Amino acid sequence: MKKISTFMLFCMIWAGHQKVAKALDLDPKEIRGKSSKESVTVLQNRHFLKAFRPEAGLLVGGILDEAYLETRTYGARSGLFLSEWLGIEVAVSKAVVRDSEDRKALRRLKYAPLNSNSDAAPAGTTIQTTVSPDPEVNAIHGMTDFTAIAAPFYGKLNFINRFIIYTDLYASLGVSRVETDQGDKMALSLGAGERFYLGKDWSLRVDFKNRTFSELRGGQETRKNSYSFDFGGSYFFN
Repeated sequence: MKKISTFMLFCMIWAGHQKVAKALDLDPKEIRGKSSKESVTVLQNRHFLKAFRPEAGLLVGGILDEAYLETRTYGARSGLFLSEWLGIEVAVSKAVVRDSEDRKALRRLKYAPLNSNSDAAPAGTTIQTTVSPDPEVNAIHGMTDFTAIAAPFYGKLNFINRFIIYTDLYASLGVSRVETDQGDKMALSLGAGERFYLGKDWSLRVDFKNRTFSELRGGQETRKNSYSFDFGGSYFFN
């Protein structure tokens, strides 16, 4: 009797779940009609559009590939989509730079260089000096990006059968002005990101970018790849 009751309870839960799932989906028979072999193609766009709606937003993030620095960024962006999948954008970021724990540890080290005897000192006198090793760094203090955005991939996420989250996957390409310890550098910017829509006006974004520019390392011109990420929110004006 106990086994029968457990089986009946399982059947009731399964039937209830199926009822909820069918309420949120289309019945294949209603689409295919009489033919059960005919393929089904459904293209359903968002109930709102973003073309020619100015966008403005804020962002926070950081630089990923710096061994001796910790760089956090904050800023603002604005853009405009010329179609549902192609747009332009300007983003301005400032940076807060701190020494990493590795650099702090190196600065705590003290050693006396081999040429501690000075020629200018009197004969028989030794001038003892100590120095700390300090790696060569070129900190980034700000970035201004001018990019084109292509967002051809669009999808929907069904969250626990309660509501749908619209999302775009996009790529960006453009130029950046990077403010560094060695002066302003012009960089090639290449990135990718994803946007999650919260209704027709608000959205959350995650962006990853690589900025490539030239800098001096040991007195030689070297190519630098600076990787960054940021999280942000944007608002589309009507």
